[in-house]
Amino acid sequence: MKIEEVRGQLRRRLRQRPAFIAVSAQSGRGLDRLLDTIEELFDRYVSKVPTPELNKALTDLSNKRQPPSKNGKRLNMLYAAQIHERPPRFRIFVNDQTLITRDYGYWVENELRERFGLDGVPVSIDFVRRT
Repeated sequence: MKIEEVRGQLRRRLRQRPAFIAVSAQSGRGLDRLLDTIEELFDRYVSKVPTPELNKALTDLSNKRQPPSKNGKRLNMLYAAQIHERPPRFRIFVNDQTLITRDYGYWVENELRERFGLDGVPVSIDFVRRT
């Protein structure tokens, strides 16, 4: 089986992982591309998202897809901040964290990954109740 035949399967299974790069130990083919990708991933890994941009993203996300609700109470994402880098970790303050569904949490993570170029690096999001 050739790498081209399984590339699609690998991409689906490794959705949020770094790009799949074929490298030859024998000829060295692909090493330059691998090293460039490592450098790019490290830049993403240590990146810092400014709080105003993160809060603008939350507003946009709430407008793009209505947050979940239960018993007439709707999730409200109030504000957010990046609390750690290496890897990026975000804290999103909400009115009630019990309203967050697994699906919505993953969707928020994927949207933030796409918006801030965080593909291929681990991202953590803590949804916490504002006190």
